[in-house]
Amino acid sequence: MCTRLRAGALLLAALLLLPAPTLAALSLGPPRPATGVYCTPVAFRDYVVAIGYQAVVRAAPGCTRPAKVRKENALSGSVIGQPNVVPVGEIKYVWLFTHRLKYTLDDRTWQRLAVR
Repeated sequence: MCTRLRAGALLLAALLLLPAPTLAALSLGPPRPATGVYCTPVAFRDYVVAIGYQAVVRAAPGCTRPAKVRKENALSGSVIGQPNVVPVGEIKYVWLFTHRLKYTLDDRTWQRLAVR
């Protein structure tokens, strides 16, 4: 039993001492330039049914740029459809059943959008 613990501790120490791979080594090509900068969106529940709801999405008050949101399946994590770009001053209606909304500010990273 003691040798197993030692072996596990040595393996853990060896893994911790390995150099972390750099982002450049993991990328599959040259870095992509940001295609645009988007504004943070806000979302509200509009119409609720037994199996889901409709959300109203718009750019946050005071924004001068559009917002970009996409639907993601909450169970599998797969992206559903194309991302919606919501121009300033306009709203988009999105039906959510087993989905959640995510938004981006730079076309690279996506963050969860809380629906109020």
